Amino acid sequence: MQLTKSLTHTEADVMVQGSDASTLSHIQQRGVAAAVWQRELALDFSDWIRELNPENLPQFRSLVTVDALEKSIHAACDLSHTPPGKHRDMLAGDIAALGFIMSEIMESSLLHVRIEPVNTNACRKFHVDNMTARMLCTYRGRGTQIAQRGAEDTPITVSAGDAILLRGARWLGKEETTLQHRSPPIIGTGETRLLLAIDPGSDYKPEIVNH
Repeated sequence: MQLTKSLTHTEADVMVQGSDASTLSHIQQRGVAAAVWQRELALDFSDWIRELNPENLPQFRSLVTVDALEKSIHAACDLSHTPPGKHRDMLAGDIAALGFIMSEIMESSLLHVRIEPVNTNACRKFHVDNMTARMLCTYRGRGTQIAQRGAEDTPITVSAGDAILLRGARWLGKEETTLQHRSPPIIGTGETRLLLAIDPGSDYKPEIVNH
């Protein structure tokens, strides 16, 4: 699927979607601004994470190597008293797998990884991140919204579980990225999302907190 089609390829404005992890590597293709790996979370996992007390959702923000990522997520789960068991193992394993994919595509063994509960209208304005690229995945709640610049009134909401790889403003090359994204507005709904963001370690700056 694509939102629009580049004619001159001076802009990157295409979103591609597919049911295979290899879809994410399409971010390297000409004119592609976003790649979405469409996935369905296991029903028992979705039930488990939805029913968790928000206080027990893991929080983590750090530079970490790919090899240490899974263990780091388990450590974060311990601090948040996330119940141990197969579903927590699934969460940590999936985050580690997405980190590995990100490291392969971006050729960066060091990643900046953030997983956090969100219950406000964080990053409510459509934007392009000030970095090379960012991977997002929502494990609980509504997914990220994506819109073409100038068409913010008709965004696409990505499903929970889908892995999205987005070009940022510092993507190398002459193409300008025109696909924007934001966190869905949820304030007042009582909803708590669980959002994962993975950036190349070389892009990391403490002040970057875009969602």
